[in-house]
Amino acid sequence: LPSAEKFHYQFNLKDISNIFQGLLSTNGAVFRDASGAQRFLRVWLHETYRVFSDRLVLESDGKELQNMMEKAVQKCFVGVGAASNREELFAQPLVCTSFVSEMTTGDKMYLPVRDMPQLKDVLENKLAAYNNENAAMNLVLFDDAVMHVARICRITQNPCGSALLVGVGGSGKQSLARLASYINGQDVLTILVNQQYGLGELKTDLQEMYKKAAVKPALPQAFLMTDGQIVDERFLVNINDMLSSGNIPDLFAREEYDNIFGVIRNVAKFAGYADDRESLFQYFLDKVRSNLHLILCHSPVGSTFRIRGRKFPALISCMVLDVFHPWPRDALVGVADRFLISLGEKNIQNEETLQGVAVHAAEVHLSVKVANRRFLEEERRYNSTTPKSFLELISFYVKMLSEKQSHVDFNIQRLTKGLDIMKKVQDGVAGLKEDLEKTLMQVDVKKAATEELIKQVTVASAAAAEEQEAARVEQLKCEELAAAAQKMKDEAAQELQEAMPAMEAAKNAVNCLDKSSIQELKSLAKPPVECIDVVAACGFLLKQEKRKLDWKGCTKLMNNPPQFLEEVKNFNADYIAEAVLVNTDALIGKPYFNFDSMKSKSYAAACLTNWVVNIVTYHKIYTKVAPLMEKVKGAEETTENALKALAIVEKKVADVEAQAAALDKQLRDANAEKEAVEKQAASCVQRLSTAERLVAGLADENERWAGTVVQLKDLGLRLIGNCMLASAFVGYASPFSARLRQDLWQKVWTPDLKNKQIPMTDNIDPLSVLASDADVAGWQNEGLPSDRVSVENASVVTSCSRWPLLVDPQQQGARWIKQRIGEELTVLQLTNARWLERTVFCVQNGSQLLIEAIG
Repeated sequence: LPSAEKFHYQFNLKDISNIFQGLLSTNGAVFRDASGAQRFLRVWLHETYRVFSDRLVLESDGKELQNMMEKAVQKCFVGVGAASNREELFAQPLVCTSFVSEMTTGDKMYLPVRDMPQLKDVLENKLAAYNNENAAMNLVLFDDAVMHVARICRITQNPCGSALLVGVGGSGKQSLARLASYINGQDVLTILVNQQYGLGELKTDLQEMYKKAAVKPALPQAFLMTDGQIVDERFLVNINDMLSSGNIPDLFAREEYDNIFGVIRNVAKFAGYADDRESLFQYFLDKVRSNLHLILCHSPVGSTFRIRGRKFPALISCMVLDVFHPWPRDALVGVADRFLISLGEKNIQNEETLQGVAVHAAEVHLSVKVANRRFLEEERRYNSTTPKSFLELISFYVKMLSEKQSHVDFNIQRLTKGLDIMKKVQDGVAGLKEDLEKTLMQVDVKKAATEELIKQVTVASAAAAEEQEAARVEQLKCEELAAAAQKMKDEAAQELQEAMPAMEAAKNAVNCLDKSSIQELKSLAKPPVECIDVVAACGFLLKQEKRKLDWKGCTKLMNNPPQFLEEVKNFNADYIAEAVLVNTDALIGKPYFNFDSMKSKSYAAACLTNWVVNIVTYHKIYTKVAPLMEKVKGAEETTENALKALAIVEKKVADVEAQAAALDKQLRDANAEKEAVEKQAASCVQRLSTAERLVAGLADENERWAGTVVQLKDLGLRLIGNCMLASAFVGYASPFSARLRQDLWQKVWTPDLKNKQIPMTDNIDPLSVLASDADVAGWQNEGLPSDRVSVENASVVTSCSRWPLLVDPQQQGARWIKQRIGEELTVLQLTNARWLERTVFCVQNGSQLLIEAIG
C-alpha cells in the first residue's frame, strides 16, 4: 500500500496497458519456432518487471514481486512455466531492447538480449559514437547503468513515453538519459535556468519544443529536466498539463496557432485528420505527445518529491518511474577502477594494489551506510551519502596521492643528487691528487723557462738602452742645427717682409693696366717728357737697354700691348743688372717720377711709374736679403742631412726596441702562464683540501641521506594507504561525532586496508596526513580551539574540494575563518539586502565567501 515512503505505489489498468504495449512492440514472426513461446514469455516477464519492479524502492518489495511472478507463471503458463523451465525463464539478464538487434543484424526488433557482454559491447560502441559527436561523457557502464539505459530507451521509444528518473545526486541519471536519447535518435532539449528565469521563459522554451516536435522538423525530441531547474512550483503546472493531455492553456496565442495550423494542414490531411481548427489542434497535440518525451530527473531526498507527486498527479500516473538504487559493490569497484587507472602508470604500479584500493574505496562507501544508521540511532541525526560522494572520494584521492608522491619524489631526487655529488667528490679526490702532481711539474718547467727569458730580456734591454742614448745625442745635434737654421730663416723672412709691400704695389699697378690703356699711351703723338721717361725706365728693366729710349723706341716697346703687359707681370725682380739699376735710378730720382705727378699726364704712365718704383725698391731689399737666404738654404740642407742620419739611428733603435718588446711580451706571457699554472696548482690544493674536508665532514650526512632516501621511497609506497585513509576521512567522516569518526577509521577502514595488504604506515593517523604540527599550531594561533574534533574539522575545511558546510552553534569555526582569512573574506547572511548579487560576484571573481545563519 502507498505510504509516505512509497507514495508512488499506485497501480491501475494503465499499468496493464503498458505491459501489452511492450508485448505489441515485438514481431510475432520471430517467436514461431520451438522455443518461441518460452522467449515470448520472457518478454512478458520483462515488461511486467519494468512496469512494476522499476518503481519499487525497497529490496523486500522486489523479492515479494519476484515470488508473485513465479507463482503467476506456474499457475497461468502451464507447460512453458513448468518448474523445469523456471531457471531458464528467470535467467539474468532479463533485458529486452530494439537497439541491440539493430546494431547486430540491422533489423530493429524488440527482443531479449543474449547476455550482458553483448549488451555492454553495443552500449560501449554507442557511447563512443556519442562522444565523437557531442561533449564527451566519461561513463562507466556497469551492470546497473546498462540496465537503466535499456529501461530509459524502452520508455522514450514508445509514443507518449515519458520517464521519471528517481535517484540521489551523482547516480548518473542525466548522463544515462542523454545516452539513451542518442540511441533512440532523439535530440536532447534542455532549459537554461538563471536568476531571471521564470514562468514566461519556461513557456517560451516549451513553445520552441512543441514546434520542433510537431511542426519542424517534427522528429522525436527528449526534454531533459532536473528537479534543480524547478525554481518555481508553477513550472510543474505546465509540466502536469503537458503530460496529462499535451494541452498547456495559453501556451500559444490564437494568431500563433493559425500559423502553426497553416504549416501542418497538408500533413494532417494526409494523416486522416479533418480540415477544421479542432482537428488540426488535435493533430498538433497528438504529434507533440508522440514526439516530445519528457525525462525528469528527481531526487527522493526530503519531502519535496512526495509533495510534488501528490500536488501534480501526472508526474506519477503519466510517467514511467525508474528508481536508481544505491550503487552495488561491483558498480562502485568498476567506477573506482575506471578513475584510478591514471594512477597505474606512475603512482601505483602494482596491479593487485591498485585493485585493492578500488575495492577498499567501495568498502569505505558501503561502510558509511552502516555508520549513517548508527548515527541516526545514537544521535537522532540524519546523514546521507550519494554516488557523487564516492566520485569525489576517488577524485580527491587521486589528487592527494599525486601531490604527496610528487613532493616525496622531489625530495628523493634532491637527496639523490646530493649523494651523487658526494660520490663524485670521493671518486675525484684521487684524480685531484694526480692533477696536482702534474700541475706542480708544469710549474717547475715554466719557472725555468721564465728565468731564461728574463736573462735574454736583460741583455736586449741593455743594448736597446745604448742605442737609445746614441739616438738621443744625434737628436740633440739635429735640434741645435734646426734651431740655428730657423733663426736665420726668421731673420731673412723679417727683412724680406719689408720688400713684400713694394712687390704687392707693383703687382697692383700692373693689375690696373689693360690693353686699352697701353694702347692709349702708345697712341700719343707728342707725349710729355715725363711719359717718355717712364716708358724708357720700363725699357731699362725689361730689355736691359744701355741708353735711354726715345719715343719711337718706346712705342716699339709697346707695339704689342698684351705682350708688353705679360712681360711686366712676369718680370723677375730678384735679378736686375747693376747698370740697369743705375740707369733706372737716374730716372726715378727725377721729381715728377711718382704716381701723383704722372696721373695728370697719363693714367697708364702713372701705373707704370708705380710699377718701376716698387720693383726697384723690392730688388734693393732682396739684394740685401739674398746672402742671408743662401745661408738659410745651407743650414736647412745641413739640418736635413742630420735628420736623415737621425732617422737611421731611430730605425735602429726601433728595431732594437721591437726586439726587446717581443722578448718582454714573451716574458709577460711566460709570467702569466707561470702564474696561471701556479694558480691552478693552488686551486687544486684548495679543491683537494676542501674535498677531503667535505668527505670527512659529510661522512655521517652521507649515511643519513642514504637512509632518508630509503625511508622516503618507503613512504612513497605507504602513501598509497595513508592517502586513502585521509581521503576517506575528508569525504565521509566529518558529519559524524568524535566517537563515530574514530570507530570508522580505526576499526573499519584501517583494518580493511591491512587485510587487502595495501601499503600504509603503521598506526597512521589521518590527521597527520592532512596537516602538519606547524599547520595545527598556525590554526590555533588564528583562534581555532585546541580539541581534536576542531583540529580535524579544520583539516577537512582546508583540504576538501567542495564548499564546506559548518554546523557551528558556538561560532567557533566562523571566528577561526574570519581570523584566518581577514579582510579578504566576504561575510553575509541570507537576510541581507542583495545577498545573491554579492554571492554571484564572489563566485565570479574567486573571492572568499562566508554565509552565516543559513539554518
